Amino acid sequence: MARSTAYAGGPGLTEKRYTSPFISEDIDEHNPEYWRGRRRVAAAVRQLIEASITSDIDPHEAALLAEDIDSIAAKLREARQLRGVIAHTKAYGSFPVANHELLSVGGASQPMAPGLVHWDDGDCVRGSVFFDWAYEGPPNHVHGGWVAAVLDHFMGMAQMRTKSPGMTGGLDIRYQRPTPIERKLDLVATLSPLSDRKTQVDAELSCEGSVTASAVAVFVQPQGAIFSEGFLAAKSTQ
Repeated sequence: MARSTAYAGGPGLTEKRYTSPFISEDIDEHNPEYWRGRRRVAAAVRQLIEASITSDIDPHEAALLAEDIDSIAAKLREARQLRGVIAHTKAYGSFPVANHELLSVGGASQPMAPGLVHWDDGDCVRGSVFFDWAYEGPPNHVHGGWVAAVLDHFMGMAQMRTKSPGMTGGLDIRYQRPTPIERKLDLVATLSPLSDRKTQVDAELSCEGSVTASAVAVFVQPQGAIFSEGFLAAKSTQ
């Protein structure tokens, strides 16, 4: 099911419809102001990271800025510490929202996330992402590890449309050309059921129509409780 969401990941990323693996609103009735606040902090940290990488500052000024940043970090550590999605679920009562907000690659409240959005488009799933200088690998281009991470996450969200959502069992990446920094990038994925528990996903990452990386992955529905644990934690708080 698609739900409306907006994500300020970079130029060219406007409101899209994303594919929710948990059929949950982007931010629902569970503590919306809390998550809006977390998003503001995450956006500020992203700006700080980018500015720290691109700013040319002298050593004395750098030392003063580091003291200011240390002070902010200390203030954050004085707050109650919630480590991980399950801890946030128990505190705020919604595993779908906590999971969506805190995922390391696609989380809207996650400072490390590059701003990936995804949405249904007929028989395929499409997405957009924008990498700034914090994600540089080869000069002026995105690190291949981040390309792989975004493709893995995007394909994982795409296969959640099936009745047997699973975890990555195997991922084959082909880097066809360097992926540029500070450009709007497009993603597309298609699904092919393999069995009751397995789904193959084929995906491409492109820039202005030129494919920079392609991937094939097989997702396997887990037999353990890794997905259900969050729902049980949320239920226990009600």
